[in-house]
Amino acid sequence: MTHSLAVEELVNATSEELGTYLRSGALNTNALTRSLDYEGLDIEDWERIKRIHFCLADDVHDFISALSDRVRRIKTEHQRENIHTQGEVRGSINWSATLRTRSESGYADRSRFVCNTPYTEYDIAENRVLKRLLWQIHRTVTDELQSVEYDWRQEFWTDDQLASFDRLYKQNVHLSRIKEGPAISVSGQDMTTARQSRLPLYTEAYDLYDMFQRLQADTLDADITELLADTLVVPTDTPTLFELFCCFRLIRTLTRFTPGFVLKPIDGESNALAHLESDDTRIEIHHDSTGSLSFHEPLDTTHRPVHAQYARYHDALIDYSDTLEALTGDPSDPVLYNGRPDIIIEIYDTTSDERLDSVLLGEIKHSDATQTFKQGLEELLTYRRFASKDNYLIDKPDITLTSLLITNGVTTSGTSDEVIHLNGTDLIDSPATHSKHLDWIHSLSGLPATPSRA
Repeated sequence: MTHSLAVEELVNATSEELGTYLRSGALNTNALTRSLDYEGLDIEDWERIKRIHFCLADDVHDFISALSDRVRRIKTEHQRENIHTQGEVRGSINWSATLRTRSESGYADRSRFVCNTPYTEYDIAENRVLKRLLWQIHRTVTDELQSVEYDWRQEFWTDDQLASFDRLYKQNVHLSRIKEGPAISVSGQDMTTARQSRLPLYTEAYDLYDMFQRLQADTLDADITELLADTLVVPTDTPTLFELFCCFRLIRTLTRFTPGFVLKPIDGESNALAHLESDDTRIEIHHDSTGSLSFHEPLDTTHRPVHAQYARYHDALIDYSDTLEALTGDPSDPVLYNGRPDIIIEIYDTTSDERLDSVLLGEIKHSDATQTFKQGLEELLTYRRFASKDNYLIDKPDITLTSLLITNGVTTSGTSDEVIHLNGTDLIDSPATHSKHLDWIHSLSGLPATPSRA
């Protein structure tokens, strides 16, 4: 039995890779959002995802936990304002203003006063920073997280913690006297004042809001990438985490062993997770996406197969489609095949009108079970037969088609011309695994592969 990667190893390795790629700006964050696959969240908006991860950070959680005690000592300023009164005095009388007011009515009403009335001002720089920060946290945990009924959310925000923060934010007498978060505009001077405060409530609010602003602006400093790495991988289920680990390590392998290629930023229109470029070639890496390929095959209902067993299968698919529509009312065309590999790597010749030269289809199974290995192998070989771009790739001799199966602990003693099998441990960078790296890279249309950069 081959050694398999434990969850802790996956978390550490994936966190390290994620931070590296985010700092380099080489990941397509829209594609990354689709790849994360959190239970209970149906979000493909990177801005919303960043707010969620900010609220999952330990520093944010600690800040909110201490808030109920700290907010009792919230800072205010004592001000005075001129109040016009009738028949009563509030504070000290401003006689010069009072006489001017009475003169306007010919001194007919001596019950009119202008008073210097004291009041407590909550709208100060430090409180603006605090309330804006709390608003961002509150709207995120109530709109995005509160309805999530899965264990990973409870690990960060329990139901009691959510309810307690909601009451504090809405009902605290001090917080309610500060303007509502959406109406607050935090200036640079406000931030400076909060940063220089002697109260930890405000200096920590400054630190967190500064981090939030940099996160939203994609200013990926070390602390920002650490926050994203720490919170991005923890909520994901282990199979998805293993898939991300494999994606990141395949990208690393390509950048390390294919001379002349560098990672390039991706515009928002591409569905690739990352891509590399050389002077004449582009490599696109897709996860949880079919890329430019199709793996959908409608059933030909006009011709019933002659072979008896195939005819029965043909009829069963039509029966399924008709029965499903009868029971649910949803129209359903019969489908012979529909699938999607976990990883697709497409290689284009950019000197020849973006010609597709080579494709790698990858299936990933986070398992050391022989039966799961067999299932993955069957799925992968089926992808190989149905992968198409205008026509079936397997029928196009000018396109090199490579199939890669990655498991987490399955041992295979033989080799195959059709499929390359790797384990997760083979993707750990070490001299012992270099030959396996070079094997699958060489299979990609003869890409130049060399260990010189290792």
